[in-house]
Amino acid sequence: MCPVNDTDDPRFAELVGELALASRLFRRLWARHEVRGQRGTPIRLAHPQVGELTLNRERLSVGGAENLKLVVYHPDPESDDADKLALLASADLPARTPERHL
Repeated sequence: MCPVNDTDDPRFAELVGELALASRLFRRLWARHEVRGQRGTPIRLAHPQVGELTLNRERLSVGGAENLKLVVYHPDPESDDADKLALLASADLPARTPERHL
């Protein structure tokens, strides 16, 4: 499994950068450095295009914000599930249209 707190990983730095650019709230919370990891159990999902996936769930709590959590799902490296996610990432899938509530 990929370490949750490997802050030297370029993919991690890229993700944090994207989130920071997209959200002022994320920037403020991230700057506080009040995040701790919580291990969850593997989660099985049925995806309509690639079938069953087993992903690891990581829940990150933000100190001082009891009900705020960041949940990340990721496959074991070099697993069939990682291959399935890579296939989905490379697929030219139609964008989902947001539902409108009246």
